[in-house]
Amino acid sequence: MTLTRKAETTREIAQTSLQSATMIAYDRCVFCSAGDEMRYLQSFRYLKAIVEAGSIRGAAENLAISPSALNRHIQTLEYDIDIQIFERLTRGVQLSPEGEIFYNFALNQLLGYKNVRNEINNIRGLNVGSVKLAFSADVNFDALLPQFAAFQYENQNVDVEIHQLDQEQIFDLLKIGNLDLAICINPDLRRGIKVLSGRDSQIQCFVPKGINLGSVPTVKLYELHNIRLATPPRQTETYRRIRGSTERLRIEMRVNYSGPEVSKHLLHTKLPVIGCMMIAELNDGNFSLTGYKRASLDSKDSGSCNMSLLASEERGLSGPAHKLRLMLGAIFE
Repeated sequence: MTLTRKAETTREIAQTSLQSATMIAYDRCVFCSAGDEMRYLQSFRYLKAIVEAGSIRGAAENLAISPSALNRHIQTLEYDIDIQIFERLTRGVQLSPEGEIFYNFALNQLLGYKNVRNEINNIRGLNVGSVKLAFSADVNFDALLPQFAAFQYENQNVDVEIHQLDQEQIFDLLKIGNLDLAICINPDLRRGIKVLSGRDSQIQCFVPKGINLGSVPTVKLYELHNIRLATPPRQTETYRRIRGSTERLRIEMRVNYSGPEVSKHLLHTKLPVIGCMMIAELNDGNFSLTGYKRASLDSKDSGSCNMSLLASEERGLSGPAHKLRLMLGAIFE
């Protein structure tokens, strides 16, 4: 999150305050007794819930406690660490500049505790915990749903969360430990992110059976001239690749739908629309849509895309996340 300051003239004072906040946080929370650590972990969970909900009342509803009890808990925490974490607004709350620093500290403490618990469970041979996985918004992962179901059947005490996000969100969440793994197209790699596996993949086209194209199972880009298309969101790498190729070849690109879940749009549209997307699947290539012929967009026109499995460079994988990685590795064989 971006730190905000009320005036330029207070910048030095704010910086000094932030440094003080960090020192207090470490003095009061890192070097506390074991009993206090557990108490603060609960406070950190409450703090995270408030930030995500945007208000104490909303967080209290999600936590199934009273707003007054939650507010008193946060006030006690603020008193203990001598930091005003939240600025109270007419509607809701927002983190103060000091609160921004302390919130990042709290997230790291929660993540550290989660990693410790995972390591302990791995030593004990307990297959428990959670795994968070994300796909970039241009990747269709319907073909992997049976594999996810099998994974959960074999690991019944492991909770699995799957999200579809844009790449910037994915990178940010990987760095702070709120994601374990991610699959992206043509990732713009930066410090702190590593590639576990990767492969070149072609953009897939789903052509209504009533439309005859001359080169199925390979579609030439000129065959899509002025034909209704359904594409992933405009900020995705797949959309940019298609747009850039059509502009280079001076082909009229008629986008009838641009957004998430292209496959679901194709199944519900009443219009003859060709869907373009990337498919995360095993190498059998059996994913299909009723009423559509599947073809690959000619790589001579659009080039191939790189599908990559990503993780944090600085944070190790938990036991369950490592098992999921092995399962996902079959996509890249």
